[in-house]
Amino acid sequence: MVNFKKKVYESKKARDILDEEFVEFGPIKRNIDEFFNLYNTKFYDISKKPTHKFFSEESFKYVKDYINPKEIQKLELIKQIEQTQINIDSIEQFHPIFLNSSVLRTESGDGSNIKYYLIQSGKRREIHTNMVQKVKDYFRKTGQPKNIWTIGVPSSTIAGMPGGPDIEIEEDLETSIYTINTGKELPSNIYSR
Repeated sequence: MVNFKKKVYESKKARDILDEEFVEFGPIKRNIDEFFNLYNTKFYDISKKPTHKFFSEESFKYVKDYINPKEIQKLELIKQIEQTQINIDSIEQFHPIFLNSSVLRTESGDGSNIKYYLIQSGKRREIHTNMVQKVKDYFRKTGQPKNIWTIGVPSSTIAGMPGGPDIEIEEDLETSIYTINTGKELPSNIYSR
């Protein structure tokens, strides 16, 4: 006669004692170093075109905030082009006849309607009536008669010259050459980008 002994466990103790997990069948967890060691050793055995491209494209999905160095270089070159264009547009131009800082005047036949124009960067800038004395003071021509500190020209001469921004207020006398040449405001962040 064989004596069988059966051991009975209650359910809570059974979970503690018996091994319910089958780790032998689970996937092996690998790390990045293992992947690259394997990739480097098998590099020349892998078919070139699709596999290497696939690895590189898939890798970018896991990199956060990745910026391609060529994209950074491209953006830097664009900034240099913009800065160079601003520098070119900031070069003072010259009129072939009238010097910069000359003041031209046109007047009607009876002398009642006089208009004044300041030549800056080769362009005519109309001086509004309230600013004529300020311009005269700015260029230290105070006390001189208008036929000494201004040059009388026919209105057709003025019409044939390229125009710049008008001088309406005192700050307009400090307008940058860039703005006079292009009609646009000088970007405030050109040197900080």
